[in-house]
This record gives sequence, structure tokens and C-alpha cells, in this order.
Amino acid sequence: MVIYHFLSKIFVWLIYPLSIGILLIIISYIFYRNKKIKFFQPLLIVGLIIIYLPSITPIQRILFKSIHVSSFKISELNQIDAIVVLGGEPARSISGIRLYNKNIAPFIIMTGGSGNIFQESQSESDRMTDFLIEFGVEKNSILSEKKSRNTRENALFSKKIMDKHNIKKIALVTSNIHMKRSIKVFEKLDYDVFPYNSQIFRIPKKNNKFDPFVFFPNVENLFVSTQIIYEYFALFLYKIIGWI
Repeated sequence: MVIYHFLSKIFVWLIYPLSIGILLIIISYIFYRNKKIKFFQPLLIVGLIIIYLPSITPIQRILFKSIHVSSFKISELNQIDAIVVLGGEPARSISGIRLYNKNIAPFIIMTGGSGNIFQESQSESDRMTDFLIEFGVEKNSILSEKKSRNTRENALFSKKIMDKHNIKKIALVTSNIHMKRSIKVFEKLDYDVFPYNSQIFRIPKKNNKFDPFVFFPNVENLFVSTQIIYEYFALFLYKIIGWI
């Protein structure tokens, strides 16, 4: 897993639209400097298109629709053994607190070490645990693991905690884009998973009226599209390795 973690953090840049686009633009400039115009123009155009398409709203909508998993409503979450919050954005911790305050489950499992190549001094789960306690969650209700570096390890290391407490039915809290892969990983370990999305991405709603501004590129669209492309890359790798 160490090798996978290291390589995934390095080579993932090769699939990002911005990275590919900039690389092609740089190569096109090199051809231009060497008077090879027939290579310059196609590479420049392709590079710009690769950056442009994920940056516009229609493409972002298509990508999001393909990865989105509907979230259960709080009223639909019954007889849950534990709330499992995957490390990452603060919105996930807030969603976990919301479920706990609604008495969805007696435990919150905070999972996450560090997703960085170099280990941080404080794990994600430690930071999230401090956050939960500050907002009123009982310390005895919080279970945490601090060693995981990716989604597979989130599930694998949490399994030790869940098996110890006879936990089988979980409300899984993560971002909507990350949810599809997360569900598959936990289900692979035979857990009954009920997704609860922490909404961190603003997905523009479809407007029946023609709006020319949806074809204007913006950074937020590019960011969301890049996250979705990464998820498909991760799903592909997880499938090959046998983690889902």
C-alpha cells in the first residue's frame, strides 16, 4: 500500500486537465521556437480545449451526473450502528455532528491519518475529533483511527474498530463526488452502507432558458471536474487491484 500511495500522489498529475493542457502548450511553444509550425498549432489548440471543456458548466454537469450518488435523508436512517466520517473537508465533520445530534447512531468513527506523501504531526482524525468535542459530541462516543492514507485504508483500518464493537450498519459521510468509490470499498468488506453526502461542491442547476454564460470557463468548474476525473481514475485502479 505504501508504493500505491506514493505513486498515486505522483502520477495522478498526469490525468489532470490543467496539467495536460499546460504540458501541451509548453510543448507547442517549443515547436514554435524551433519553427515547426505544423506541430505548434494542433498542440496549442488541443491543450486549450483540454483546459476549456472541463471549465464550462455543461461538461461539469455531465461529469457530476455520472459520479453522483443520492444521499439518504436523516429521517430514512434507522437503526444505524455507527456514523463513519472519512477524513478530508470540515463539511464532513459538520455532517457527522448533524447526524449524531439527531441520534442516528451511538458512535461516530473518525477515520483518516494523512493523505500527504510526508506524514503530518497531527492526523486528520485527531483534528476532526477535537472539532467534534468542541461542538458537543461526547468523547466516549468518538472512535478514531489515525493511520489511513487513502479510502481503502479508511475502510480497512476502521474495520478493526467496527468488528470490535459489532458494527455492521453504517451511515457513511463523505463528499458527494467521493461517495461512489467509498461505498464500493466499504461494501467490499461486507458492511451495510447508507450514504450521507456532505455537500461541498456547488453544482449549477440546469436552466431551461438559454444562458450563454455557461460556456464561459471558470475555476470552480475546472476544480470540480478535476475531482471527478480523479475519482474515475481511482475507481479504475481500485477495480484492477481488487479493492472494489
